[in-house]
Amino acid sequence: MARNLSFKIMSSKNLLLLAILCLLTFSLQAQSRDSIAVMKSATNFVSAFNNFQWTTFRESFSDEATIFYPYWNQAKRVRGRQEIESAWLTIFPEFTDPTNTRKLQINPKDINIQLYGKTAIVSFHLGDGLKSLSRRTLVMVKEKGIWKIAHLHASSVSDDKN
Repeated sequence: MARNLSFKIMSSKNLLLLAILCLLTFSLQAQSRDSIAVMKSATNFVSAFNNFQWTTFRESFSDEATIFYPYWNQAKRVRGRQEIESAWLTIFPEFTDPTNTRKLQINPKDINIQLYGKTAIVSFHLGDGLKSLSRRTLVMVKEKGIWKIAHLHASSVSDDKN
């Protein structure tokens, strides 16, 4: 009887360990899928920006998104789809110019993705980092299975001491 009880306890521990292992495996697979989906959404955003593809670009943002631009003349927070679209179209009229052939060369470096459930933080650098460096942070949220930008923070630093 003691042996039978010992076997049941051992089986319960093994089942619990197996259940934990399965949950961890499932969680890691879900995180991996989300990491890939976040990277794909961020990449699509940058590609649409580089090529001035307005529809894909604007669909990268959540309806309630906010942005901090890196320049003093745009120092205030921009809120919501209407303000965001107005700001982008003012800064880059190329988005809606059918004759535009201009392309940007935004090449993210040192990309870091942090996942927190249905929220992700994507940060990266732009530029060569010799005399100046631009930094970007995208706070992304999963809406109806699609990762969208809820906040974009852009900043730049330079070696200029003046």
